[in-house]
Amino acid sequence: MSAFDHVLDAARSTTRRVVLPESNDERILSAAVEVRLRRIADPVLLGDETNLKAAAERLDLSLDGIDIVDPTRSDRRAFYLDALVEKRKHRGMNPEKADAALHDPVTFACMMVSQGDADACVAGAITATADVVRNAMRYIGSRAGEKLVSSCFIMLLRPEHPIQDVMVIGDCGLMIDPDAEQLAQIAVSTGESASQLLGITPEVAMLSFSTNGSARHASVSKVVQATQLARELRKDWRIVGEVQLDAAVIPEILTKKAPEQADDNPCNVLIFPNLDAGNIGYKLIQRFGGAQAIGPILQGLAKPVNDLSRGCSAEDVVNIIAVSAAQVRSVH
Repeated sequence: MSAFDHVLDAARSTTRRVVLPESNDERILSAAVEVRLRRIADPVLLGDETNLKAAAERLDLSLDGIDIVDPTRSDRRAFYLDALVEKRKHRGMNPEKADAALHDPVTFACMMVSQGDADACVAGAITATADVVRNAMRYIGSRAGEKLVSSCFIMLLRPEHPIQDVMVIGDCGLMIDPDAEQLAQIAVSTGESASQLLGITPEVAMLSFSTNGSARHASVSKVVQATQLARELRKDWRIVGEVQLDAAVIPEILTKKAPEQADDNPCNVLIFPNLDAGNIGYKLIQRFGGAQAIGPILQGLAKPVNDLSRGCSAEDVVNIIAVSAAQVRSVH
């Protein structure tokens, strides 16, 4: 059983409604049919029913049994409009602005989630990450007690990789230059995602170009401080830092460079010091290392909204829908 099977089992354990606002995209239509056939989730497509069924027919797909909601005709539109005005009135929202906002399918989808008509939202195949996150923050908001919304990737690995089966890495898609406190929170959120979604015990590496004081620089000091803060937040976890990537994943190297932090197990949660390193790092692992990247997965929201890469495949969409459905169990 692979680690990702835990995600699929969690998704299937209670059928969740996952709204897909970019339903005109062929990848989204294909994924919607697939997740329903595999009983991963109940997809909800946004758009004109006639147009969507015609598009599906051209792809030799059937949308029978899949819920289609037309935002322009929905009997819930007036309810969402009132709720949106109430939610954002402190920002000058009024009925006219709310009506205009609801013409954006991602906004409409987030209001469906916010008001309990869907359990989760997946977007980003044709929408920029910033727009997906902005909608999630405005209309879903952060989970109670969370100071930060961040992101992680699940990386499904090949047998020749130094970590078996899977690792989780963050933040590779959202926080550009986190300070030490934010970096510690990213570490905790990413470790919790690894535990909740995959059932693995987090062994966290706070990555740097330095290991155990081998270099001095402000960016190294930030990671050292973040490591200390993360350890205070999760005393029950093994958190290694500051550490170079090779030492984090190959125990023999860590034994030589930082013997007091050594262990027989490689770290399975990798925390990058900034978005430059994280985004470049995950793409290197994916494109040159042959790992399958699932994400970015948003962490810290009150209800699941997840982003897609605009270069995603239909399989990628299926996987992130499964993650979103599984996340519902951990946010309530």
